[in-house]
Amino acid sequence: MDTELLRTFLEVRNTRHFGRAADNLCITQAAVSARIKQLEESLGATLFTRTRNNIQLSAEGERLVPHAETVLLALARARHEAQLGDAGQRQLRIGLRNGLWGDALQRKLAALRDSDPGLRLNLASLEPGEAVRRLLDRSLDCALLCDPPGLAELDSLAVGEFSLRLYGSAGRQSLRRAINGDYVYMDWGGSFARFHVRHFGDQALPAMSTNIVELALASIADGGACYLPAGQRQSLAGRGLLPVRGAPVHTRQLSLVFHPEASQRETIEALARRFSGLRL
Repeated sequence: MDTELLRTFLEVRNTRHFGRAADNLCITQAAVSARIKQLEESLGATLFTRTRNNIQLSAEGERLVPHAETVLLALARARHEAQLGDAGQRQLRIGLRNGLWGDALQRKLAALRDSDPGLRLNLASLEPGEAVRRLLDRSLDCALLCDPPGLAELDSLAVGEFSLRLYGSAGRQSLRRAINGDYVYMDWGGSFARFHVRHFGDQALPAMSTNIVELALASIADGGACYLPAGQRQSLAGRGLLPVRGAPVHTRQLSLVFHPEASQRETIEALARRFSGLRL
């Protein structure tokens, strides 16, 4: 099937008007009508109900919409991947744990792009276990992790530190009030879990546990506390969240992990040098 038929179908569905669809697609209205007719004949179904100044999707048209969108999205992704494979085009696929992103990392990556404009970055938010799996099957070039997996099959380079501090809303500044109030346990992995048990035992009974930073932030916005990246202090202060006095700090080494036979090893090592001294 000609994908232009599907593209025209979706444009008519969005505009509910053959003339406006034609303008958006830079073709004639007659061409739009011909494409829709060809698509309907190919599928053996009427896709639109047409009355004067009113075009609506039929039941069959409604069912076609998600399939048409999927086909066009897959085509766009295929073209993108093919273009990245052209000479002179390089892509670095980087895995990041949810919650690591911040101004410091943004500045490092911006500097990398400025120094190497031919490099295309593909960043994905991944849990550490998923990042390790994708490093091993070579579908990921490198991953920024705060707990290196220690596998012989993977290499790692230390690039900085990742620290977690207990932040609370402005009205909950003592440690006791923080852990006995609407405390949210943010799952930062095994080393943080051991740190948490060592320092709090069963004293800090969370009102909620999650591994989604945005959910934790939303939950403590109006009162509560949670362990969050120390490097995001300024943005957290803008949300009315301040460090809790007397709370222990959890600090781990930040490493760039990659497969020893990675095709982009030279670029990865350059990235590690660029990330050197990173504090999150």
